[in-house]
Amino acid sequence: MRKYRSGAAALLLLILAGGLLLCGCRGNADDSRHIVYEDMKESFDKSGLLSANIGLFSRTETDGSVSYGEGGSGVIFKRDGNTYYALTAAHVVSVEGAELLVYTVNTEMKTEEIPGVTINVLSPEVYDTMYAAEAVYVSARDDLAVVRFSANEELAVVTIADADPRKGDRILCVGNPQNDWFALSYGEVTSGMESFGEAQGFPSNVMRHSAYIQVGSSGGAALNEQMQLVGTVPGGSFSLDGKTFRFGVLIPAGEIKLCLDEWNRQ
Repeated sequence: MRKYRSGAAALLLLILAGGLLLCGCRGNADDSRHIVYEDMKESFDKSGLLSANIGLFSRTETDGSVSYGEGGSGVIFKRDGNTYYALTAAHVVSVEGAELLVYTVNTEMKTEEIPGVTINVLSPEVYDTMYAAEAVYVSARDDLAVVRFSANEELAVVTIADADPRKGDRILCVGNPQNDWFALSYGEVTSGMESFGEAQGFPSNVMRHSAYIQVGSSGGAALNEQMQLVGTVPGGSFSLDGKTFRFGVLIPAGEIKLCLDEWNRQ
């Protein structure tokens, strides 16, 4: 018997809905999922950075049954031989007692139908092809974590931008929203720095953006026009019924570097 647990998904939904309560309700960016910045898409395709992006699941075994959390996204920022280091959201790796699994653009994501479930789920053998990972750092400052894994494939590495994005800057986000693996979305930075996530226990210093995200996007990359990492996406805000996307948030490059400096001092 297999059990599929969506604890991480539920947590992200709380963060998304909570963002509405924390940050107020401004605008409706629901149609942003259909926006494509063709020039940025072309730059991304030419950059070869697709393989720098990863997905994560949590796996827990209890009394002989295995359950998988809905997981999230991440982006590789460092390589040491066959060992890779990736940024993700702290809440993605917070499932107690769980093993972390990483998949890449080269993982074959086979799905199957489960009676009574409205969406397809991954076939169990897919999880066996994923890489074991460990969280080597979880920030106390932001909803940010570093995971480490070894892979027998060539994966790209992003460059972290030297400066934070500015309001009005265009961004491209990469993530795994609702089993749409390694999907791209486009938008703009829409605010300066503000606080987000206190009510869910993952407070962060963030900037809002209009690029569409969903459950599974947490920890994903936000890139600028130079294809540099200007932020990671910990969550955002939906309407209370979960149907209308309002805004996403990103932890900007300066905050990421402060967190990595903290990690390196440990």
